Amino acid sequence: MHFIGIDLAWTYKNETGICVIDEKGDIVFCESKVYTDNEIAILIGKFAKKGVLVAIDAPLIVNNEEGSRLCDRLIMKDRIKGKRLSVFTANRSYLLKIYGSIRGEALVSEIRKKNKSFIITSDFRSNKHIIFETFPTGICLGLFSDIYPIKYKRKAKIPLKKTKEEMLRLLSRLGELEQDKIKVNNIKSYFNPNINLTSYTGSKLKHLEDKVDAFLCSYCAYWCYKKGKVKLYGDDKDGFILIPVN
Repeated sequence: MHFIGIDLAWTYKNETGICVIDEKGDIVFCESKVYTDNEIAILIGKFAKKGVLVAIDAPLIVNNEEGSRLCDRLIMKDRIKGKRLSVFTANRSYLLKIYGSIRGEALVSEIRKKNKSFIITSDFRSNKHIIFETFPTGICLGLFSDIYPIKYKRKAKIPLKKTKEEMLRLLSRLGELEQDKIKVNNIKSYFNPNINLTSYTGSKLKHLEDKVDAFLCSYCAYWCYKKGKVKLYGDDKDGFILIPVN
C-alpha cells in the first residue's frame, strides 16, 4: 500500500508537489516541478499495484456553476479544536474563467483512463485505489494544533523573513513525526528542521512549500489508513473534503 499526496497547481505552468509514503512509514518519493496530468497519472500508476490512497489538495468534484460547494460551507461553519477554517470556495464558473480548466477533475479523469478501478470516495473500505480531497491548512489544524496557526505560505503582505520563521517552526514540528505513534521514519532526510533558509528567495521558498504541502497530503492519507479518525465534510456526489484529527 502507498499513500500519495499531491499539491496540485491550478495551472499547467506552475509546479505541482508530489510525495509518496509507503506502508512502513518511509517517504519513497518527494518532488515539486511542472507536471502534466499524464505524467502525474503515470507516476501514481507506478505505486498503485498493491493499493494506493491519493490525497489531493484541489477541488475534485465541482458540480455547482456559481456560489460554493456544500463541503466548503460546512467546513467554514464548523470548529476543529475550537478554531475555524477558511477555505477556497470553488465553483465551475470561476475556475473556468480564471484558470481555463478544473484541473482536479481533469487529473482524476486522466488517472482513471489508465486504471478504471480508481474512484473518488470517503469509504476507504470500498476499494484499493481511492482518491480524495483534503488541504494542508486543515491537516495542520487537525494534526498539529499545538503550533496552529502556522503561516508558512508565501503571501504578498507577509515579510519573507516571517514566512521563513514560520516554515522552520513547521519543519521542526514535522521532524517530531519520527517518534510519533504514526511515524514517518525518514522525514528529516527530506525536510531538515535545521535547514538554513537565509539565502532562500521567494521562489525557492515556494518550491519547498509545495513539497511540504504534498507531504502533508500524503501523511493525511497515511494517517487516515492507519488511524481512521477523520472529519468528513460533504459527500461523494457533490464533493467532499477529509480532514484528519488526532
